[in-house]
Amino acid sequence: MPKRIVTKASLPKILRELDRWEGKLTWPLFCERVAKVLNVASVSKHTMYLYPSIKERFQQRQKDLREASDALPRDFTLEAANRRIAELEAQVKRLEETNALLLDQFRRWQYNAYANNVRMDLLAWDRPLPEVNRSGRVRTVKKNDGNDQRL
Repeated sequence: MPKRIVTKASLPKILRELDRWEGKLTWPLFCERVAKVLNVASVSKHTMYLYPSIKERFQQRQKDLREASDALPRDFTLEAANRRIAELEAQVKRLEETNALLLDQFRRWQYNAYANNVRMDLLAWDRPLPEVNRSGRVRTVKKNDGNDQRL
């Protein structure tokens, strides 16, 4: 019978190695490091695939490392910094313009509501959105006025 490599005691060590990983992450490199940490001759990718927690964490860590490497500029020159600053300034300008348009739209709505005698206090604009019920069961919620509301 083959020796069990991944146990309750070794699983946290394996996951900790994933959390500490820096640089390129591949199954052969990871299996090699796990073998060193656990003091075994070798660990196969197929063994690691048998454990969903390891497999999912590995894939998530790969994704995180890719995103981190994409987020950092590849060359740390003044030219790259100036390009990044220009991109961010353009983004700030675009967002400020969008914000101004939304504020203008809100003011128009507010004036039109006032002009058409819409009572803002009766509309309850700040009421939270209803919860999404995907179970298919009908729920009732007790209200303060004693009436039940079906959701």
